[in-house]
Amino acid sequence: MKALSKLKAEEGIWMTDVPVPELGHNDLLIKIRKTAICGTDVHIYNWDEWSQKTIPVPMVVGHEYVGEVVGIGQEVKGFKNRRSRFWRRPYHLRSLSQLSWRSYPSVPQHDRRRR
Repeated sequence: MKALSKLKAEEGIWMTDVPVPELGHNDLLIKIRKTAICGTDVHIYNWDEWSQKTIPVPMVVGHEYVGEVVGIGQEVKGFKNRRSRFWRRPYHLRSLSQLSWRSYPSVPQHDRRRR
């Protein structure tokens, strides 16, 4: 799938091909419907002092999104495929490795926000 990624420790973000993540027993697989850009993404793009100290490279960028649950780990409770909507609060980033500028992120159950 296509993703926007920070590949190098320099200014810029690159379009990449990444695999759909494997679904863990406590994970949800989300199909991204909408995503947004926030100040964190601008810092990452510009590769400023904050991002140089904070952001691991390489990584897929983005953490503000709305999506549809398309896969559910065996131990996840309270969700049904394609019947639950999912979003992340933009200021609540628990896991930098699960980011939304890709078609299908996999997120830990504890990161869920349901509507």
